[in-house]
Amino acid sequence: MVTGKAPDEGGVDTEDIGQAAAAIRRRKRVALTAAAITLVGFMAFPVITSFTTLLDGVVNGIGVGYLVGFAVMVLPVLGAVAFCLWANRVERGGGDR
Repeated sequence: MVTGKAPDEGGVDTEDIGQAAAAIRRRKRVALTAAAITLVGFMAFPVITSFTTLLDGVVNGIGVGYLVGFAVMVLPVLGAVAFCLWANRVERGGGDR
C-alpha cells in the first residue's frame, strides 16, 4: 500500500516499513537476549567457582572449572558468529531461519 505520493515521486510503502520494523524488533530481541545470557554466564562463573563445590571435579585430568571457564569464553564467540551468519542471510533475503 502506497501512501502520499507515487513511489517514483518519493512515496513511502507502508508495508515495507512495517516489515522492516518487525525485522529490527526481532534482531534487537535476539541480540539483547544473547547479551543477557552472556552477562549472566560471565557473572555467575566466578561466584560458582569461588563459593561452591559444583565445579571441583576432574574429567580426564582436566578440572571441570577449567572446562566450564573455557566454555564461558568460547560459546559467546560462537554465538556471535552464528548471529552474524543469520543476520547476513536474513538481510540478503535468504530466509528467517
